Amino acid sequence: MNLCNISNFYLIIAEKSKAAKKIAEALSNKPVLCRKYGVNYWVLNINKIEYYVVVPAAGHLFGLEGNSGFPIYDAEWKPLWLIDKSAYYTKKYYQLISALSRRAIGFINACDYDIEGSVIGYLIIKYLGDIRKAKRMKFSTLTKYDIVNSFRNMGSLDYNMINAGISRHKIDWLWGINISRALMKALQDSVNKKVILSAGRVQSPTLVKVVNSEIERNLYIPFPKFSVSIKLKFNDHLIDVNLNKEFEKISDAQSFLNKLINKKVRVNYIESKVKTIERPPPFNLTDLQVEAGRLYGISPYNVERIAEDLYLDGLISYPRTNSQKIPSTVNIYDIVNNLEKGYYKDLIYILNKITNRNYIVKQGAKEDPAHPAIYPTGEMPKGLSGNKRKIYDLIVRRFLASLSKDAKLVTISYWINVIDFPLNFTISYNRIIERNWLDIYPYHSFKEDEIIRLFKNEEGVIVSGKIKTILSKPSNRYTKVSLLKWMEASGLGTEATRGRIIEILIKRKYLRVNGKYLVPTKLGLYVAEILSKFFPDIVDIKMTADMENKLEMIKMGKLTQEEVIKYNIERLNKFIEEYKFNKNEIGLSLAKALGFVKYNKCKYCELESYRGDLCTYHYLAKQKLLESIRIWRERTNYEDKEIIERIGKSKSVGKYIKDILAELIDDESHAKQKK
Repeated sequence: MNLCNISNFYLIIAEKSKAAKKIAEALSNKPVLCRKYGVNYWVLNINKIEYYVVVPAAGHLFGLEGNSGFPIYDAEWKPLWLIDKSAYYTKKYYQLISALSRRAIGFINACDYDIEGSVIGYLIIKYLGDIRKAKRMKFSTLTKYDIVNSFRNMGSLDYNMINAGISRHKIDWLWGINISRALMKALQDSVNKKVILSAGRVQSPTLVKVVNSEIERNLYIPFPKFSVSIKLKFNDHLIDVNLNKEFEKISDAQSFLNKLINKKVRVNYIESKVKTIERPPPFNLTDLQVEAGRLYGISPYNVERIAEDLYLDGLISYPRTNSQKIPSTVNIYDIVNNLEKGYYKDLIYILNKITNRNYIVKQGAKEDPAHPAIYPTGEMPKGLSGNKRKIYDLIVRRFLASLSKDAKLVTISYWINVIDFPLNFTISYNRIIERNWLDIYPYHSFKEDEIIRLFKNEEGVIVSGKIKTILSKPSNRYTKVSLLKWMEASGLGTEATRGRIIEILIKRKYLRVNGKYLVPTKLGLYVAEILSKFFPDIVDIKMTADMENKLEMIKMGKLTQEEVIKYNIERLNKFIEEYKFNKNEIGLSLAKALGFVKYNKCKYCELESYRGDLCTYHYLAKQKLLESIRIWRERTNYEDKEIIERIGKSKSVGKYIKDILAELIDDESHAKQKK
C-alpha cells in the first residue's frame, strides 16, 4: 500500500516545514516521508485505525487584493503567489495542500498559536478544505510532550483570534493601500511620474516620530548650568564630592564655592542599609530584542528571526509572546535537569548551590493569554554558532537567573554637614554581599565601591573645590532597538510586526542607518511633513493605539469584526475628503522631494528655501541661535565671540545650528580683516 496516495485522512497543517517534521515525529515513531511539487509531507497511522497527513504551509498562502482604483474599500483573499511576485515560492505549498485537501475527511490547524497562525490555518482550511470539519492544536513548544498533549486535547477553531487577525489584515490593508495610493496618485497627477510610495497605520506614526526627533536634535542648542564639586580631607583620606546643587549663573556658583573653602565638616550620622537587587523575569520577545541589541547590536528583526529558528529547532518555547511569566504547567525541573547534561552543567551547579534545587520562577508583570515567557525546552542544541548561539545563551541564562535568588547590596551612607554653613550632603558606598543571580546572568551594571571608613562626629575640612560647566543635552537619536521600545510603549504594532515595520521604513528609503542610529532621508522628511500636515489622524499614536485596543476587544469577543472595519472606513472617508482639497500641494511636495521639480534651495541643504535663502529649519535655527546667545550672555558674562566658540565646540549642538554658527564665525572673521 502506497501511503502517499491514501485517502480519508485528517490533514494537519503546520506553519513551516521544520514544524511539520517535528509534529510528525512527535505523533508517530514511523512517519512515512512523501514528496510532491518539491515539498515534503508526512503520513502517520495512529492507533492502527486513523491516518493523518502532516503538511507544511510557508507562512501565509493567501493575501488581500482589491482593484486598482482609489479610494478602495473592498478586497478579496487570493492565493499569495498570484498577487505578489516575491511570494511565488508559495505556489508549490498551495498546490500540495489543495491536492491533499480533496482527499481529506477532516482538518487540523497546527500553525503557531497566535493571531497570525490562527489566520494562516483558517484561510487555508476555508478556501482549500472544509471549515466545518476543522479543529485546532495549541502548543507553546515543539517538544514531543507539548505536541502530543495538544493533539490529545484539540479544540474548536479559535474564532476570536481569527476575527482579530483578519480585522488587523483588512484594516492595515485599507489604510496602507489608500494612503499609499493617495501619495502616488498626487505625484502622478502633478508631474506624471510613477514612484512606489508607502504609508500605513503603524508605519506612518513611527516614521514621523523619528523625523521629529531628528529635527529637534538638529535645532538643538546646549545651555550651560554650573555645578560645584569639593575635595574633603578626613585624616589621611581625600574624598571628592559632587554636590547635588546646580546654578544657572556662573557668578552664583563661584560665590557659593568661595564660602565653602576651608570650612570644617562633620559626620553627623552613619546609615547602613541592605537592599535587594531583584532577579529578572524570563524574556518576552521585546525584552529579548532590547537585550540582544544592547549586548550584541543585533537588529530587532533579526533577533525575532533567530528566535523563530530556535523555536522551530525545538530549543525554545514560542518567542512571539508578550508574557514574562512561566506557568506551573511547565516542568521547570525537567528542563534544568536536561540542561545540566550539556554545556550548562557548571552554570546549573552554581544555581543549585544558590537554591538547593528549590526553583521559584521570578514572574514578571506582563502576561500573554496565548503563550508563556520564552524559556529553553531542555533539548540539546547541536551546532549552534554565531548570533544563533548568542541568542540561545541569553535565553538560557535569563531563564536560569529567574530561578535563582535575588542579590543583596549593602549601602553605607555618611550624612555630613558643613559647620556654620547651611549645607548637608551624603556620601554613599555600595558593596554586594550576596551575588546569587548576578553570577548566572553577568550582563548587568552593578559594581562595588571601595569603601572609605569614617566615624560618627569625625571632622574634616573642605580643602579645595571647582566649578563644572554642565551643558544640556538633546534626546538620543533612535536606534532600531530604542525605536522598537518606543513602539511597544506607544501601543504601536505587535511583537511579531514591530521589527519588520522598522525594516520596511529603511527599505522604502525613508530612513537610513548611520552607524547604529536611524536617520531620516530627504524623502522620509518630506513624507513625514506631508502626513503630519495633511493626514494628522494617521500619524496620531492615540488613534493607532486605540485601534490596537479595538483589535484586542475583538480577540476578547467584546467587538465584532464588522463594527471595527466600519469604524475604520468612516475614518478613511474623512481622510479622503480632506485629501481632495490638498492633492495638488501634496503632489508638488513629493515631486520636489524626488527631484522631479526644480525649486529654490536652501543655501545649506537640499530643502526648499522658506525665507531668503534659508529653508524653514535653518531659518528657525538662526532665530533660536540669536536668542540663545542672549541667554548664554546672561548666565556666563562671556563675550559673544566666546559664546559662539563654546557652542560650536559642543558635541550636542544640532546640525542646522552648526551651519548658522559657521556663518557667524565667518562674518566675525571678515569684520576683523576689514579692521
